[in-house]
Amino acid sequence: MTKELIKKAKKGDKHAFEQIIDYYQNTLYKVARTRLNSIEDIEDAIQETIISAYKSIHKLYNASKIKSWLITILINQCNYIYKQKQKDNTISFDLIEEKNYISDSYQNNSNIEFDSLMKVLNKDERTILLLYYSEGYNTKVIGKILNINDSTIRNIISRAKRKIEKELKEDSIYGWYR
Repeated sequence: MTKELIKKAKKGDKHAFEQIIDYYQNTLYKVARTRLNSIEDIEDAIQETIISAYKSIHKLYNASKIKSWLITILINQCNYIYKQKQKDNTISFDLIEEKNYISDSYQNNSNIEFDSLMKVLNKDERTILLLYYSEGYNTKVIGKILNINDSTIRNIISRAKRKIEKELKEDSIYGWYR
């Protein structure tokens, strides 16, 4: 991502802002997916993130921090949506259909296995592992994004890895038949 593109976006260039969002679209989706269950909620969180980022891009002082800035906005949006869902305390039939489709789908077993492993983790563990392993952030940066002490981040990574290892051991003993 070029600093020039970010400068243009800060001056109100909509096309430059669209290019920035296009560049980080996959990252935003992956992070939102670790925090929320339904596709609609994920899309809402991303859309609200884009709107919020567009309105406040002039406040971004360090262009090299744009990715973590966008992720921070997104996580805040995801947390808001999650809290709203908890207040509503309703069951999403779309989510049930989506889960059944995934479990019945044989198109990509590796994605199904990955999703099964990720289900043993809570949303914070999923998000932290994604940011650490997939996005390449160190524990200090993840701590700043999530507003958590970096030593806590290291502990969460360790605990999540143990959970996954335990799940893999159980699956190798019993198979994927459960």
